[in-house]
Amino acid sequence: MSLVALGLIIIAAMMHAGWNLVVKQATRKQVFMWLALVVGVICFLVVPLTSSPLPLSVWPYIVGSAVAEAIYYVTLTWAYDLDDFSLIYPLARGAAPALLFVWAALFLGETPRPVGLIGIVLLVIGLMVVGSGSLWGALQKVTLSRKSIAVALMTACCVSIYTVIDGAAVRFVAAVPYTVVVLGLSALLSIPGVVARYRVSAIWEEWQLHWWHIILVGLALMITYIMVVYAYSITRVSYAGAIREVSVVFAALAGWLWLRERFGIARTIGSVLIFMGIIVVSLDTIK
Repeated sequence: MSLVALGLIIIAAMMHAGWNLVVKQATRKQVFMWLALVVGVICFLVVPLTSSPLPLSVWPYIVGSAVAEAIYYVTLTWAYDLDDFSLIYPLARGAAPALLFVWAALFLGETPRPVGLIGIVLLVIGLMVVGSGSLWGALQKVTLSRKSIAVALMTACCVSIYTVIDGAAVRFVAAVPYTVVVLGLSALLSIPGVVARYRVSAIWEEWQLHWWHIILVGLALMITYIMVVYAYSITRVSYAGAIREVSVVFAALAGWLWLRERFGIARTIGSVLIFMGIIVVSLDTIK
């Protein structure tokens, strides 16, 4: 893996964990997320408007990715309403690499070499260990919601689906205009769900309360996604998609530092395994 791709993925992972932490603390999370998505698209809309038109052949990819993205935002914010950030985020992001490995092998022909496979296994085990610390704590609570775990796993499925779609699309179109169009369509598809659940007055109230945070998250969301999708165009999607989930470690650290959630020995061990996996995967394709 090139150092450029690795750097983009790591920076994007840090930003991803950061804006997810902000969304978790919002009053109406689905509204906040949708408003941030709209703001981000508006800020970057100049890119597709001034670029060459996207070919018709890429539109099935755009629609498929946008649908998966729209469902992802609904399930992610729903899960955050149900349980702790330190439980939901590791489950939602940590299960995705294993699913992505299957989709990338089936649809992109990306069968990892033995060294890369070892790296992915280390990553997945590490992600499971990091998540298990939160999961074990949740299991001690009488109010444990199995629904939150199921919704988090639905989120992981959406992540793996739109990742493999995006990886296939950027093999023949530019990453930045493609990303803006996908997220723009995702924002449009999300309108019925947001309006059906919340009144227009509630949407306006969320904007008034958190407009500054919404703008920051919107910009961070777009920049994060653009960096990751561009990385897909210059390296293996299965490897890049697995490495980006190091955001789980950054999320656990953020929860420990700012939400007073425990980090613990399990998360420390899991974090070490994740970084070992990243090193092994990177060495497998380093340029």
